Amino acid sequence: MRIIIVVLSAFFLLTQNLSAFAAKDLKAIWDLQLLPVGYEVNCSYIKGDIAVEEIYYESREYKGTPSRIFGYFCYPAGQKSLPAILISHGGGGTADLNNTLTWARRGYAVLSIDLPGKGQQRMDSRSTGPNMDVPILLRTKPDPELNYLVHAVAAVRNGITFLTQREEVDPDRIGMIGLSWGGVITLLTNGQDNRLKTAINVFGSGYISEGCTWQDRFDIKTKQELNEWYAYIDPSIFLKTQNSPILFMTGTNDHCYYLPTFQKSYMEVSVPKKLALMPNLRHRFTPEMQQIAFNWFDNKLKNGQGSFPQVNIQPIFKKGENKIIVPVLAAASGRVIEATMYYTSGEPSRWTKRYWSSLPAYFEDGVYYFGVPTYLVDPDFMFYVSVKDDKGSITSSPIRSIFQVRLHQGESTYAMSSPIERINIHQPPLQVMGLPKLPDIVKLFFSKDTKTYLLKFGKESS
Repeated sequence: MRIIIVVLSAFFLLTQNLSAFAAKDLKAIWDLQLLPVGYEVNCSYIKGDIAVEEIYYESREYKGTPSRIFGYFCYPAGQKSLPAILISHGGGGTADLNNTLTWARRGYAVLSIDLPGKGQQRMDSRSTGPNMDVPILLRTKPDPELNYLVHAVAAVRNGITFLTQREEVDPDRIGMIGLSWGGVITLLTNGQDNRLKTAINVFGSGYISEGCTWQDRFDIKTKQELNEWYAYIDPSIFLKTQNSPILFMTGTNDHCYYLPTFQKSYMEVSVPKKLALMPNLRHRFTPEMQQIAFNWFDNKLKNGQGSFPQVNIQPIFKKGENKIIVPVLAAASGRVIEATMYYTSGEPSRWTKRYWSSLPAYFEDGVYYFGVPTYLVDPDFMFYVSVKDDKGSITSSPIRSIFQVRLHQGESTYAMSSPIERINIHQPPLQVMGLPKLPDIVKLFFSKDTKTYLLKFGKESS
């Protein structure tokens, strides 16, 4: 029997004793004087109707020497006061000219940079500074200021300063997109720099040590090292201080940043936000995702039209003996062309290896209804709903779980969890079918024999 107890989160358990060791000031570690950036144009040329400049600018010192950051700066030739985008690549990447040109042809001034240093997979990088290798990305010793992410964020923020200095750029319309570690850097940057008008995080997450491809490296860290990671480096520090509207995009099967930690990060952000989940996708940025990104920036940085769809899961109910109905409200500024439920059965686990199937909806009186056969609740039915509009924009609901519960008195019913934020368990139920008001739940027991959860709440749990 497995017991799930509503207690303080693992994150709090890790950080409750931070005062015992915290000697450094968080602001001092990350602080950056936003002074004018000196830069040089190494060469310039025209590609079709796009001007290209290969530039270098200085960034934060590493071991006493300023880092020198390379970037492609591309923009429609002869134009001024354009909306601008900064692109931050992921681990092993560098600035890509073709990708930069693609964005510039859509009417943006675009800065795509080589993040600092080189590394085992980045020998072609043209920037100097710390190498982008995993041990340096995860380090807190001997000094958190030596962590790679501190220097990568400085390079990005100095890149934003560069953009504000150019006449081709409207400084009030600057956005940022980052993939993988670039997504992590996007969260860290948007959490500290209020000059961004909007941001897109692809794959990146906070609470990285709770579920990621580098789990073995976190598992061997001491408690103090983990505390220092969460006190100084992990993006969770800056989730509540995100400055501008942000889009979170990932694949359900991403193997670098596991889906529950990605979703946990999304749930903590308080600025306007949207979520887009790609079913059965691992760590790959697809053309469909790029179109969604195009739409997001066009909406936030250009004409403000075509806001992303809205999707809201309503209370579930039973229809007959063998079907659970999930009602969904969906809307779009244009036209909703598709509402799809993606689901997988089984307990919350093995996130990178699951297969997500789809269920269609039937539409009636402004509501999309999804019929879930009860045999799919085995023991959990995990699902989300994605809504697509006529511009190709997609909004997804957070992933929840439906499961069978037996109340303390013996009655059997179904419950729907709150959004899943833990790797191997779901959160306490958000809604129990048949209970209009849910008491405070103390414990939730799971019986492998009956594949049923037992709820105990209130005084009945004693």
